[in-house]
Amino acid sequence: MSETEKNNQTGAAAEDLTASGKGRATIEGVDMNADDWVEQAAAKTHAAEGDDYVKLDRGVLTVNQLNYFLNSMPMELTYADENNQFLYYNNMAPHDEMLAPRYPKQAGDPLSAVHPDRAVEHVKEVINLLRTGKTDIVKMRVPFTGPDVFLMHYYKAMHDENGDYAGVNEFVLDLMPTIKWYLAKTGQKLVDDPDAMSGASLRDKPTVDGASSASVNAKPEDKVDETSGASIDDEPKVEEKPAAQPSVDETSGASIND
Repeated sequence: MSETEKNNQTGAAAEDLTASGKGRATIEGVDMNADDWVEQAAAKTHAAEGDDYVKLDRGVLTVNQLNYFLNSMPMELTYADENNQFLYYNNMAPHDEMLAPRYPKQAGDPLSAVHPDRAVEHVKEVINLLRTGKTDIVKMRVPFTGPDVFLMHYYKAMHDENGDYAGVNEFVLDLMPTIKWYLAKTGQKLVDDPDAMSGASLRDKPTVDGASSASVNAKPEDKVDETSGASIDDEPKVEEKPAAQPSVDETSGASIND
């Protein structure tokens, strides 16, 4: 094992998913495992609510407006702070209709409480990659969700105004509706690539599929973390530096070459 691999393992092992430390905005004096943590924390901090205004870095919204905005996002959002405390998810759908099911009572829990024991080491690895700046985003596809679903989990590092690590923004979405829309608009089709999965080497040892980040040797019985929806046996896919993008119309955000 290389020195880098040793250091990476040590760093991941040091991640405290019990959130026993203290972040810059940790609300003390409230049991983070309480089912009504949100209500208790709001009362203790006299948090803004309802029609109270909140000044953001580029706008002013009421709390209600901010909820409308976040709950209308076409993806499931989760916020975990730098202390590994699960603080928020956008309440866009009931538990049974979510891609990565959450319960209202989970808000405030340490990350150790919202993931099964078998997933803990994997979660630590992902968070440590983001905390240490080894990558800014980790992508994982959830395998075995059926032919009409392409479910993706993204873990994006958040940073404060000084560039310091401020937690994880996890967003989950099914890409298949967008893929189908694209195919319908362009008249293109998805076709099998016989070379993509061929070769004895793919069966010799676990390999990560570069397109999906899922192990190409994964089987339907592989354990899946219900909370995150990601296979706990998958290796995280690290985002490479983005390629040059086409010019974008500053006002509309649309490519001027479209």
